[in-house]
Amino acid sequence: LEDNNSDADLLERVLNKAELTHELHIVDSKEQFIHELHRFKPDVILSDHSLPSFNSLEALQISRDHRPDIPFILVTGQVSEEFAVECMKAGVDDYILKSSLIRLPSSIQTVFSKMDVSREKKIIESLHNDLQVAYRDIEEQSKNVKDSITYAKLIQEAMLPEKEILTRVFANSFVIYKAKDIVSGDFYWFSQREDKLFLAVADCTGHGVPGALMSMVGNGLLNEIVNVKGTTQPNLILKKMNRGLRRALKQDIKENQQGDGMDMALCVIDKKNHILEFAGANRHLLYFRGMDYELIKGNKHGIGGLYTDSQLEFINHSIPYKEGDIIYMYTDGYADQFGGKKVKRMMTRNLIKLLKYTLSFGIEEQEQLLIKWLEKWQGQQEQTDDVLLLGVQL
Repeated sequence: LEDNNSDADLLERVLNKAELTHELHIVDSKEQFIHELHRFKPDVILSDHSLPSFNSLEALQISRDHRPDIPFILVTGQVSEEFAVECMKAGVDDYILKSSLIRLPSSIQTVFSKMDVSREKKIIESLHNDLQVAYRDIEEQSKNVKDSITYAKLIQEAMLPEKEILTRVFANSFVIYKAKDIVSGDFYWFSQREDKLFLAVADCTGHGVPGALMSMVGNGLLNEIVNVKGTTQPNLILKKMNRGLRRALKQDIKENQQGDGMDMALCVIDKKNHILEFAGANRHLLYFRGMDYELIKGNKHGIGGLYTDSQLEFINHSIPYKEGDIIYMYTDGYADQFGGKKVKRMMTRNLIKLLKYTLSFGIEEQEQLLIKWLEKWQGQQEQTDDVLLLGVQL
């Protein structure tokens, strides 16, 4: 924007001398200026202050209205400090006196650098805003998922036997049940048929939602096999559990050879004859008489997965019990928890030692002692797995 040809030629020479590759279009009227803003689409506007039909501040406003992203440099004669301040406040990117045109090339490069920074800042701000929106969306989705899983926890807990029922049948008993996530892949089950009491502790493949879904299947199968079909022998119950789980998960189909399943310890207590029967699928029974104990091991294979009925058998253990004997059934979560000074697994042998030690305080106090010990052992470590430990005095 220049109405003096000599000044325009001087600008051209300064730009050429600075070896700035450029194309210079010179206009001196408002109509030409607006036309060139859209046709030529300049990268920078160099504007004299006084023009025949308008001045630099009006030109600045026009450029901001039509092309707000174009840098605007005022190139003029001597001006007052007050006017220079007014121009900068109005949004002029820089001003150059015609007596100091040597500064023009560096000024152009500076405003371009500022443009790049401003452009990058806008991109970053836009990305930040997009991320904020995405974060809020994810947070909302996470809340919805968590609310759903929390509701699923209520359903799963409703499926488990109420502790009051256990304590009504077994005056001295406890259940330590602690999910790694909101819902658990471990579950315990209880039923009573005439003079026989049925207790099961199970650890399903995985934890969280997949494990919880598997626990629902396992619970339903136990109810069907024992309460509907009337099977009472532990090893046969486990064999039918294997058949039912494989059928439920369609594991007999050749294309569906996946190994999901569950481990289970199952006891049947014959109150009339004082006989305890036990069968285990990768889970064991710890049996105390006084301070003496025996670890009765289950079979070394789980329920479901790749084993067919013809390949799978469970041993039935029959134990005459006395009043006051104590049994423990548990999943691997307690013993596998990392902790202690060396951050190692607790291990089953140490769990047995702990059970024997805490039993000296009486089974009534044992539950709280075991909970506190687990918390102390775990410390700041993340919970490794679902925890389930059931103790019953016969």
